[in-house]
Amino acid sequence: MSKAYFAVLFTAVAAVAIAADPVTNVVNITKLSREERAKLKDVFNRYEGGRIGKPGSKRGKIVYVNAQRRAKSEWMREQIKEINEKLHYDIEIIDGEFSFPSPKLSGEANLFIIDDAAFPSLLAAPENRWVVVNVAGLASGEGEKPQFFEARVKKELTRGFCLLAGAQDSGFKMSLMGCKTKPDELDTHVDSRLPVDVIKRFGPYLEGYGIMPEKVVTYRKACEEGWAPAPTNDVQKAIWDDTHSLPATPMKIEFDPKKGR
Repeated sequence: MSKAYFAVLFTAVAAVAIAADPVTNVVNITKLSREERAKLKDVFNRYEGGRIGKPGSKRGKIVYVNAQRRAKSEWMREQIKEINEKLHYDIEIIDGEFSFPSPKLSGEANLFIIDDAAFPSLLAAPENRWVVVNVAGLASGEGEKPQFFEARVKKELTRGFCLLAGAQDSGFKMSLMGCKTKPDELDTHVDSRLPVDVIKRFGPYLEGYGIMPEKVVTYRKACEEGWAPAPTNDVQKAIWDDTHSLPATPMKIEFDPKKGR
């Protein structure tokens, strides 16, 4: 194997050793910070040849339709970018209008962002493939302060996406998807992070719309499944050679002409 491959392997082993319990020599992931977990995951992925997407695995599209001007579209783009990076769906944002009760739809499912005092902050019609996030009520009270308003909009966008993706509640009491009856209850959450039980509901539900994320796996896994592209660096070449090499002892195949096999 190449020196580069062994260098990455050494880095991975070193990272695990640093994070390991001195007595059991086992890594306790729960004791690591988000940054430490991200670094450990990155080292593992590089050791496994990095992560690649399977061509043609992504299907369908979710479209955010911005029909207001009070909340900045950049806030929506930030959320879309984060979802795309983590979950690998095809999500885009366009400017448009919302016409109740039969809005014009784009793609397979829509999240409309409006500014109308006549509507609630969230209005969900998943059977019709749309959800509305209304920023009008989010600016009341503390929400009049710019930093509160931005945070509320981002959290409500997350809640809107969850409703569109079939995750209406969570088994975790402090989840963002818990019961909310007024805007300032959103302020009790530091950010828009979601527990795993909410995220796990997205895939099966969105598949009903015809929406599937891109399949992203390590290069080694892609080699094992038989669809990996040609290697582009020394680590991938070592993995390619390892997964495509013949067994040390060739299989013995016997042929019986009477049986035809």
